Amino acid sequence: RAAQAAAEQRAAELAIINSIQQGMAGSLDFQGIVDLVGDKLRAVLKSDDVGIVWADHKTRTVQNLYVVEHGVRLQIPDRVVTSDEQWQRIQASREPMVFHTVAEHLASGRAALPGTDQCLSSVAVPIVVGDRRMGTIDMENHEREHAFGEPEVRLLQTIASAMGVALENARLFDETQRLFKQSEQRAAELAIINAVQEALAGELDIQGIYDAVGDKVREIFGNRDVGIRIFDHAARLVHWPYSYEGGARLEVASSPMSERGYSAHVIRTRETIVVNENMAGADLRYGSNVIAGTQNEKALVVVPLIAGDEVRGVITLADLEREHAFSDSDVRLLQTLAAAMSVALENARLFDETQRLLKETEQRNAELAVINSIQQGMAGSLDFQGIVDLVGDKLREVLKTENIGITWHDGKADVLHPLYIYEHGKRLQLPPAPPVPGGSWYRLLGTRQPLVINSLAEQESTGMQVMPGTDPALSVLKVPVVVNDRVLGIIDTEDHQRENAYGESEVRLLQTIASSMGVALESARLFDVTQRLLKETEQRNAELAVINSIQQGIAGSLDFQGIVDLVGEKLREVLGVQDLSIEWFDHEARRIEPLYAIEHGLRLTMAPREMKPGGPTETMITTRAPQVTNTIEQGLAEGGAAPGTDMSMSSAQVPIIGNRVLGRLTVESHEREHAFGPSEVRMLQTIATSMGVALQSARLFDETQRLLKETDARAAELAVINGVQQGLANKLDAHSIYELVGEKLRELFDSQGISIATFDVEHDVRHYAFLIERGQRHQVPDAPISKVGWHLVRSAQTLLINEDMDQRMAALGVVQTTIPGTEPSKSLLRVPVLVDGHVAAVIGLDNVDREHAFDEADVRLL
Repeated sequence: RAAQAAAEQRAAELAIINSIQQGMAGSLDFQGIVDLVGDKLRAVLKSDDVGIVWADHKTRTVQNLYVVEHGVRLQIPDRVVTSDEQWQRIQASREPMVFHTVAEHLASGRAALPGTDQCLSSVAVPIVVGDRRMGTIDMENHEREHAFGEPEVRLLQTIASAMGVALENARLFDETQRLFKQSEQRAAELAIINAVQEALAGELDIQGIYDAVGDKVREIFGNRDVGIRIFDHAARLVHWPYSYEGGARLEVASSPMSERGYSAHVIRTRETIVVNENMAGADLRYGSNVIAGTQNEKALVVVPLIAGDEVRGVITLADLEREHAFSDSDVRLLQTLAAAMSVALENARLFDETQRLLKETEQRNAELAVINSIQQGMAGSLDFQGIVDLVGDKLREVLKTENIGITWHDGKADVLHPLYIYEHGKRLQLPPAPPVPGGSWYRLLGTRQPLVINSLAEQESTGMQVMPGTDPALSVLKVPVVVNDRVLGIIDTEDHQRENAYGESEVRLLQTIASSMGVALESARLFDVTQRLLKETEQRNAELAVINSIQQGIAGSLDFQGIVDLVGEKLREVLGVQDLSIEWFDHEARRIEPLYAIEHGLRLTMAPREMKPGGPTETMITTRAPQVTNTIEQGLAEGGAAPGTDMSMSSAQVPIIGNRVLGRLTVESHEREHAFGPSEVRMLQTIATSMGVALQSARLFDETQRLLKETDARAAELAVINGVQQGLANKLDAHSIYELVGEKLRELFDSQGISIATFDVEHDVRHYAFLIERGQRHQVPDAPISKVGWHLVRSAQTLLINEDMDQRMAALGVVQTTIPGTEPSKSLLRVPVLVDGHVAAVIGLDNVDREHAFDEADVRLL
């Protein structure tokens, strides 16, 4: 009977275990398995007190997954084990523990959980997976001691073993599902981010970036209200470049930054703010006020735009109609978009900063070129005079001047040696001479500062004398060469054409060169510094090349075709293709211009061709979408190969986009169909977008250079006009005025003949107030007005003839006449002087030796 009872007991246990395992086998939900096991144990063992505990090894947390006491399900908080010793003791316990009495419980320190009653007896069986204790199954009895024996322990052990494997599988399944959902969510976010970044790539100005991001955020979030605020920390102002409310674009004026409110909190903490309910309470908590003319929100997200360590602005997303409008994924996506926008804004700022630094670098490179040349000369074992000649030649080149001097002082003999003297572009050989007492040498010796003399009057007032064998200059700049607090020599440059020729930049440049020259003669230290700076520059250039090789082309002053060639060669290198073309669209002429074409590795020269109405080109211009051809049949259906090229088996074409579709970038494969997939198209789109930006930047750069040149030319003209007008202001009689203007014209223009003639139209009399040809003054008696003169009187227009003098004169119906003692002109320029709308005089320039002697700048200035 005992054996039969044991067998029956064993069979009952197996039936229980089988029932529980069948339930677990049909479930992959972690908590579902826990609840199933707990409920089965209560039913089978007829117990109202069952607990299942799980251990999270990453956080060292004991989680009460299933607790039933007196038949009531309890929610017991999780417990974090902070003690290493206690955690290790828990993990080391792998055997069941049975407590038969209250005394045993108290002796072991096993007290009741907070919120539960002390039991009379209990059993705890560990759940072990592999070599780690993952949890415990607990059973208690609150009515009698010695309630649990060997059968109950054995049953719980078997269930715990099966349960451990099932729960670990469920946990891994849950983790896999979580990661899969995260991956899907991340893919969706990346698609949105890519769309935003593509929009950003087509923008060159800061406002364009604000509009691109703001429009995309409104599109993604169902046209909710979006705002972008930018903080000017230096001026303590908040700017509102983008603001939508109720579907309408608002123009919000800039306002002072506040120490309270949502923006102030984000600036201090760099944290995102999410308010999904009780907006009024949040406004009060953050100290925010509703902006005049706007409506308060029901839900709000405020995300910082961070660049470096500073909050440069925020993106706000609001819902005016409902609370709890924004989920965690919405917030995360907006944060990612804010990060992308921060990068785009920082890149735009860095681009502007890079352009400024490049200009400074160009100026610095001119100085470094001289310094480097000096150091290279020393490295080549040049003698003293060789170094001086090298510096002088380089100075003439860099300063673009015909007048440079380098003088060295012999301290023992107190003699100045003119080692290198150029005047009017010719090398002079001048003998040594002692310094003139009170002259420029002694002034430089005493002050060790540059000496700038910008007029003849100033030279006379300072007592400066001209070096024997040289001409007086209108402007002089002298810089001492100082080494170890000793003045060793002088570098000077002169201008014989104009006063006030030297300003702060010329002084600074010559000072730098003089200092470098002195140091070069004494030490090679500066060579190391120069090499280091050059290496840093090269490193910076390498980084810029990686970031954007097209920008490198712009920085190198490449022309438009140069940029196209650079992109083409870079693409061939990066993509490893032998068939590539870059075409440009002339929208006005409806023509396709092949700028770069490589087929089978050979460069082709192709003629422009017309755009076919309704063809692939027009489709690309309209849709701005890539076009991929995967088969020969598809290619033939879409128009076939371009004239003069072979039909490819597959191709990928992407638009080059700026403010519109500017052109097309095409790669082909003549070896296989379906050669280009989404990854290749995506790469080509990125490159084409960068190319569009680069070419637009090149156009803007060219336009800027043109405006700078015009500005420089205008400044030069104004300086000349100012000089003439200052002189005229001091002249009261007509003869002095004619003489002043005539002499000024001789100084300004490379002209063999200069004339000022006045007209008495009423009496048909021409009077030459000033006439010079080949440096010789002519006195000409009054005479009737010539046919050319009458032409100017009637037309009141400037007359410029640079070639075919006789034919041009004949076309005007006049004949060129010469004044006795003068030669006929091959180029002439006549500008009428108008008084009260009538021609009162004519200023003339003539060149008797060559045609095309005068240009538009001469016309404008005269």
